[in-house]
Amino acid sequence: MGLGSCGIGPFGHGRLVTMTALPAILLLWTSGVLGHDGERHSTSGGMKPEQTAAISSDKTPSRTEGAGLQTPPRKARRLIKKPREQSRAVLPSDVPMQSGATAQSAAVPSREVQPRERSERNSPAGSSGLSPMIPMASMATVTPMIPLASAAGSPVPSSSAASTPATGIAAVGAEGARPSGRSFQYLIQQAPGLTQLVTGVPLPPVIPQEPIAPLPPPLSAPQPGLPTPSPNWFAYHVVNRLTYGGTPNQLNMIASLNTAAEAQRWATSFMKEQLELDPTKPWPTNLHSTSPLPRPVPIQDIATDLLLSEDKSTWKADESDAGILSPSFSELQDHDLIRKMHSRRQLKEKMVYFWENHFNTSYRTHSKGQYELQENEAFRDRAFGNFLDLLLTSGKSAAMMIYLNTDVNVKENPNENYAREVLELHTLGVTDQGTPNGYTQFDIVEAAKTLTGWDNTADVRGGFRFVSSRHSPGSKLFLGQSIPFNGSGPGEGEQVLTLAARHPSTARHVSQKLCEYFVSDACSTALVNEVASVFSDSNGDIKKVLIAIFTSSDFMNVANYRGQVKTPLEYLVGLHRNLGVWSSREPFRTRLVNVGQSIYEYAPPVGFKEKAVEWLNTNVLFHECSMVYEITIPGFGNTIRYGSSSSGGQIRIWMEELKLTTEEQILGFLTNLTVDRMVTVTEYQLYLNTLRAGLGSRAFDIKNTSREDALDRTMATILTNPRYLYQ
Repeated sequence: MGLGSCGIGPFGHGRLVTMTALPAILLLWTSGVLGHDGERHSTSGGMKPEQTAAISSDKTPSRTEGAGLQTPPRKARRLIKKPREQSRAVLPSDVPMQSGATAQSAAVPSREVQPRERSERNSPAGSSGLSPMIPMASMATVTPMIPLASAAGSPVPSSSAASTPATGIAAVGAEGARPSGRSFQYLIQQAPGLTQLVTGVPLPPVIPQEPIAPLPPPLSAPQPGLPTPSPNWFAYHVVNRLTYGGTPNQLNMIASLNTAAEAQRWATSFMKEQLELDPTKPWPTNLHSTSPLPRPVPIQDIATDLLLSEDKSTWKADESDAGILSPSFSELQDHDLIRKMHSRRQLKEKMVYFWENHFNTSYRTHSKGQYELQENEAFRDRAFGNFLDLLLTSGKSAAMMIYLNTDVNVKENPNENYAREVLELHTLGVTDQGTPNGYTQFDIVEAAKTLTGWDNTADVRGGFRFVSSRHSPGSKLFLGQSIPFNGSGPGEGEQVLTLAARHPSTARHVSQKLCEYFVSDACSTALVNEVASVFSDSNGDIKKVLIAIFTSSDFMNVANYRGQVKTPLEYLVGLHRNLGVWSSREPFRTRLVNVGQSIYEYAPPVGFKEKAVEWLNTNVLFHECSMVYEITIPGFGNTIRYGSSSSGGQIRIWMEELKLTTEEQILGFLTNLTVDRMVTVTEYQLYLNTLRAGLGSRAFDIKNTSREDALDRTMATILTNPRYLYQ
């Protein structure tokens, strides 16, 4: 029996090996008794003396001479040891390394090479930003791994063992040792799962690698007049609206789409993936019904999940309950920014923010980070789900009950705060003139009575409870419907929320907010009517509503391309994603507080507005420009690093790594990251003049100048252009 029968890694054929047999198999294989092909050999290699002599002679006999000599059997030839340089390609550990790096297992990269390797594998560049390729001979047995990195750009330790000397089987992979064909190290590299099987220590997770897109083409001088959208505009449009901003690699990929048809296919596939639909299947056609959509196809995002787990590991337990983590306010905000900045599930994160803002609460009313976190994670689970589920989740959350005083709503003195806001803001809404859209003050009073007795558990865990002794007796009348008395549970309040969620005014109110969020500040009546119809016909299926929006002619209309003003949140998170920032998130969180869009603490129940009129003011523009200078210009409190981590945050080194040297190449790359390569003649000349400052009439070329400031200022000029405010 050879390793081919063991079911281990690439050697296996589906048969399992028992733990009692495993040590014996390993001993026989590494000692040479078992061959790679499963044949039993002697300890001398299984060869006859005359065969060994023939093979080791200086000259191999030809077919015509030495006829009396027997040619060694083909199987024996496989035991000839090749020189090291000849056998390198078949050893998984021999992935070409950076200069100065030592040999190591490909399955578990060392901490010393992680920062460099991470920057290269995630570089938006083409071949110049890639680490050397794994030899083809080893591709079948090794899954390349992307080292995990923290938000600050430093490696994440895979385990505490990384800092202690290895012993036993773990010592096989010690640095500097080259694995032989019969060493434990070679065996482990050929079968990575063996380490976990023998030692019980789990392997680091394998993070799927995004295909590296080619660099965008150089940007030549544009034609006079307003810039015309390129044939691939729709792909840019989809990324601008469904995400908090494209990453350098995503934007480079879009720049490589040469035709409108290519852009349409890419964008459609991206939208379906973000909606957790199968990109290979047509759009669902059952939007105007309650029949279910296909089962979700979740997006795997191991890297972000690990960042979130690492972030939570620093939180403290609540003083009164050691079983509950209680993040501080800044920790709560940072945790949220991790998702917005790094998650591959970008549309889901945009929808989570939409629901957080729609059902607004404030940390300042209770000072319990876990309350806000519980509500946020519940919205994430239901982001594409049913509106009624979202409404009930919000109404029963500790954050909402404390924020709008449901926890003090008692029969002796009903509190109307939540009842009023749930009708005015969460469901039916108000008209453009500010009058109730289908409800009256009487409905607010009656709804408040049905909600008496709703309370949180009054502990740090923040659960829901119903206190029957506080509940208002008698039947109620809400929106013309009689609500029978039910003092044994929260059924009366749940019935009120159900009636409100199913009201036609709610369908229109929520649909209009979603259309304004994704399409335009001034959506067409036809679009809102169609989306509201899908909302009503599907009983509030949010995924169907989103499909109706993204497949509408309004969303696909080029007139809406780059027609929305970014909120400060979208602007700052977009900066982080567009530029590939890899340093601390703290400056972004601080700037959001200063600009007036600090998440989790907005006091008014209306939430932040989405329309441009709310954010085009001097205070917002000042803070957004200040953030750009902090990122790009030394001397402005610059602690933010972007681009490749191996560049140290210096744009010149980043450009050199990408082999971008001429001004056309550099502008092509930088404008692709920021403004979809949409540039007027005046803007183009401004960027050229900034690059050429101090060079006279000479063109800028990295090879001919050592200046860094010209590149810094050009990046700042592009980002502070009003064009970057739009999406």
